[in-house]
Amino acid sequence: MKKIIILALAVLLTAGVASMALANGLGMGIAGSPHDFSTDVWNARQEICRVCHVPHDHQLATQYYLNGLLWNHGVSSATYTMYNNAWSSSINGVSSAQPDGTAKLCLGCHDGTVAIDTFDKYAGGTIFIGGYNAGYKIPGFLDGTNLDLRGTHPISITYNDDPAAGGDVNLAVATATAIGTSGTIAEVLDNGKVQCSSCHDVHDQEAVAGTHLLRVAQTVATGGSASGLCLTCHIK
Repeated sequence: MKKIIILALAVLLTAGVASMALANGLGMGIAGSPHDFSTDVWNARQEICRVCHVPHDHQLATQYYLNGLLWNHGVSSATYTMYNNAWSSSINGVSSAQPDGTAKLCLGCHDGTVAIDTFDKYAGGTIFIGGYNAGYKIPGFLDGTNLDLRGTHPISITYNDDPAAGGDVNLAVATATAIGTSGTIAEVLDNGKVQCSSCHDVHDQEAVAGTHLLRVAQTVATGGSASGLCLTCHIK
């Protein structure tokens, strides 16, 4: 009986380790990364890229491609309360009224209102991120269709580092400051705006292994320094 219990515990511990590994990137590209769904049973084509992108839309009525980047996945219809100047007097950037650019695409899975399997011609609606891996769901109070983003880092907001233009003197110069191995801060902005992809490398090419696809590690334990990502942009 003791042997059976020990074996059962070993299996549970192994499963826990595997789950934790799934939640982090490897820094080796999209294959095997948290965004590789090729082995999931709901992904009938067993492709990696097609869950988000498709080279030819084939006149699908959904027209996901109108969101840019040959997009092939559903996007959220939720209304968001944005973190903006009203919630912090130190913000000098201009916040969009609603998430836009690449952030809108990321929220298509990560706000928890759109099923992960809502892509291509598939109706989806069965696999939500809250059940798939709750650690990946963007925190926010959901009231009906309104998602409160005031508790998370501002997205869809211009990065204004120019004091002469009313910018923030406590922001690093975007064109002259490196962010990990991703080039400069300016290179990870989306049309000059901070988006999810400014901090996270969704394709896991330049992310730090063992992190949530972060471009710069936040801890010494993950090969970085204390709050390394935050202090890359914020001069404190």
